[in-house]
Amino acid sequence: MTTDVAKRQYGTGCLYRRGRVWWIKYFAGQRPVHESAGTSDRKAAEAILKKRLAVAELDQLPDPAAQKLTVKDILGGLRSDYDLRGRKSLPQLDSRIRLHLEPLLGSMQAVGFGNRQVEAYVRKRRSDGAADAAINRELEHVRAAFRLAVDGDRIPKAPKIRLLQEDNVRTGFLEHPQFVAVRQALPAYLIPLFVVAYHVGCRLGELLQLRWEQVDFPASQVWLESRQTKAKTARVLPVYGEMRDVLLEAFRERNESFPDCPLVFHHYGNPIVDFRKAWRTACRLAEVEWLRFHDLRRSAVRNMDRAGIPRSTIRRIIGHETDAMFERYRIVDQRDIQEAGVKAGKYLDEQQQSTVPGGRGVIN
Repeated sequence: MTTDVAKRQYGTGCLYRRGRVWWIKYFAGQRPVHESAGTSDRKAAEAILKKRLAVAELDQLPDPAAQKLTVKDILGGLRSDYDLRGRKSLPQLDSRIRLHLEPLLGSMQAVGFGNRQVEAYVRKRRSDGAADAAINRELEHVRAAFRLAVDGDRIPKAPKIRLLQEDNVRTGFLEHPQFVAVRQALPAYLIPLFVVAYHVGCRLGELLQLRWEQVDFPASQVWLESRQTKAKTARVLPVYGEMRDVLLEAFRERNESFPDCPLVFHHYGNPIVDFRKAWRTACRLAEVEWLRFHDLRRSAVRNMDRAGIPRSTIRRIIGHETDAMFERYRIVDQRDIQEAGVKAGKYLDEQQQSTVPGGRGVIN
């Protein structure tokens, strides 16, 4: 008996010869299997061994139906998990599965899915005009679905899905004169929502759920419950400046006209659903282009940073979990750079004035 001379990686079986015929050895579970390859061609025997290893791996799956699982089935498991956990991004997941993932990947076998299929998906989505950031969000769902399937013992392993490089740091924000112009152009029912978002940088979904019982005027605070926030972490927001005046007026109007409405932000007593048309109209009248509601979040971060509020405090108010996220929102523009130059010049002037006459460079 002649064994396979080349050292093989553990778990990949081995080859050996009996006379001129190659034999293969591999494990099915804990049981060793010896089988004649029926050929004197080493490459042909190697190919047979690979097929036997793949079958053996599938045979070890807890779910016998794993060989028939498709990517559509795997994505369905992720959707069920989102639904079970009450994830607010479920509609977004549904949309990506329905429009892109299922049409292009759904029929593919889950076992054997890998880089080749991912690369083909990326090429197709790019040819459709999709941005790399959008493609990455879709691939993140695929990666999460496979990991969930592995955790549930539906498949033996998940493919390694590499994401694309992306530059998705948005730069939209409002200077205060622009804020005033947009506020004046908005319909009355949207002004409180707009002003509060500009002051404390809450996400739109967080604000639309806010109830009056969460507003503490004596303490000048607003309490966000963990179930209302994206990170599932409760937050406390300050009530200050124009934000306080607007909320007090909204509270007075609510008590007089809509006493049964518990929502802080509403459309004449009803929940605010879609205000995109009014938003676009206000931005056009204010001559502010490409302003998204989320830009108010970036504006709040920059205003608080300019005011000298510590980064850790800003993060607690905004709800940023990492410094990296904070840096994405802390936008630096020409005004920031000019202010930095003024401060640096003032410092050097002070140093020059404190130098002892005579040019010795001694500082008092």
